Amino acid sequence: MPKLIALACALLALLGVALLWPAAEMLFSAHMAQHLLLIAIAAPLLVLAGIEVRMPPVAGWALFITVFLFWHWPSAFQWAAGNPATELLELGSILACAVCFWSGALGRNRFGDAARALLVMTAAVLTDLPGVVMLFAPRAICVMPHEDAARFGLTRMSDQQLAGLLMWVPANLVFFGVATYLFSRWISDSHLVTS
Repeated sequence: MPKLIALACALLALLGVALLWPAAEMLFSAHMAQHLLLIAIAAPLLVLAGIEVRMPPVAGWALFITVFLFWHWPSAFQWAAGNPATELLELGSILACAVCFWSGALGRNRFGDAARALLVMTAAVLTDLPGVVMLFAPRAICVMPHEDAARFGLTRMSDQQLAGLLMWVPANLVFFGVATYLFSRWISDSHLVTS
C-alpha cells in the first residue's frame, strides 16, 4: 500500500508539471517549478514506489548532476525554451536522471545510509548553484522567447529571482530532509552495533 500511495503522489506531481505547462511558457519561475516537481517530488516518489534504475549510485549521482547543471546553463535553457520538442527532451531527461539519482539514494542497493546521505547532501549543494546564481545575478540571465512576466505582475528580474528561490529553498527542504533522515538512520544503526 505505501508503494501505491507513493506512485499516486508521483503521478500527481507529474500532473502538476503538465498543468503548469501553459504558465511555464510565459514565466521562468513556473518552468523552474516544473523542474522542482520532477526532481524533488516525482522522481523520489517513483523510486519509493519501486520504479528504480539499476546502476552504481555514484554513476547515477554524476549523471543527474551533469544533466541538471547542463539544462540550467542559460544558453542550454534558452535552446530548450525555444522549441517544444527540445523542452520535452529537457524535462524528460531531468526526470530520468533524477530517477537514476534517487535510485542510488533511496533504492535497493548495497550503499549504506551514511553514503546515501552524502550523495544527497552533495547533490543538494551542487543543484543549489543555479538557483543561487538566478537569485543574486545583477540582471536577468535566463530569458525565455515567449516570456511575459509582466502579465503576472512581475519583471523579468523578479521572475528570475523567484525561480532561483524556488530552486534553492524548497528543493533543499527535500534534499536535506532526506539526508538528515538517512544520516539519523545511520547513527541509530551505528549506535545499535556498538551497544
